[in-house]
Parts: sequence; structure tokens; C-alpha cells
Amino acid sequence: FRKMVMAMSEDVRVMIIKLADRLHNMRTLGSMHLDKQKRISKQTLEIYAPIAERLVLYHWARELQDLCFMYTYPQRHRALNKAIEQRQGNRKSVVEKLKGSIEQTLGGTSLENFEVKGRQKSVFSIYRKMQKKKRSFDELFDIYGFRIIVQSVDDCYRVLGIIHNA
Repeated sequence: FRKMVMAMSEDVRVMIIKLADRLHNMRTLGSMHLDKQKRISKQTLEIYAPIAERLVLYHWARELQDLCFMYTYPQRHRALNKAIEQRQGNRKSVVEKLKGSIEQTLGGTSLENFEVKGRQKSVFSIYRKMQKKKRSFDELFDIYGFRIIVQSVDDCYRVLGIIHNA
């Protein structure tokens, strides 16, 4: 780990290669013994996933977190994944429908330049929220995340008011 950090301080590409290698290893971790899966998953969750987030590699960080969760708590992962699928059906269509509704609401205002991005939160993110807030899955309402990108701070506050009043 010390060698990796020292190499990263000289060239961040070294860390990106290490992250890509760890992601590949996590994707193929199923062939190892359970104790090794859990040990590697814990290390990945504590070290590699936070580094991926700090390097703005959010897609990799989310995948690493979900894989770690799957190997560390396989039964919880299966149960939560099943609950998510039962609640919403086709995820992409739900996100697109909500995104369209937001775009329509904002389109009827004087805002000119905005972009709406939507996604379903990851299984690990939902689990972490359940643990932090001490709630069951049925008590959570925010399993989707949306970003509305605007041109100015004033537009940001206008959008916030419009969405809250919709």
C-alpha cells in the first residue's frame, strides 16, 4: 500500500491501473474461498473504493462497493436486490419517466439551459442508508438520485424552489 501511494504521488496513472486491476479482481472473486473473498472485499471497501471516489471514478467506486457488499454479506445483498426489483420493476423506465417529469416541469419555466441526469442508487448505497438511518427498506423513499445541472447559482435556487413546489 505504501509503494502504491508513493507511486501515485508521482503519477496518478499508476493508481488508475491499480484500481482497474482491483476492479477486475473483484469481478472474478467468486472462484476464491469465502474467507479470502471477505478479506479482499474489506480491504477494497476501506482502501480502493474511497480512492476511486476521490479520483472522480464514481462508476468504478460504486461497482467496487456493490461487489464488496455482495461478497461480504451475500444473503443481505440478495434480499435487498430482490426487494429493489420487486418495488420498481423496470429501473430504466422508472428513471426515464421521473426524468421526463422533471424536464417537463422545468421546461414550463423561464429556465433556458439545464440538464437533468437520473440514476438508481446502488445496492450498497441503499444498504448504507438503511444502516445509518436505522430504517428498513420499506421506509426508504429515495432510491433514485437526480442531478439538475444549471448555469448559475441563482438558477440552482430557482430550480430548487420549482421542484419543491411541484
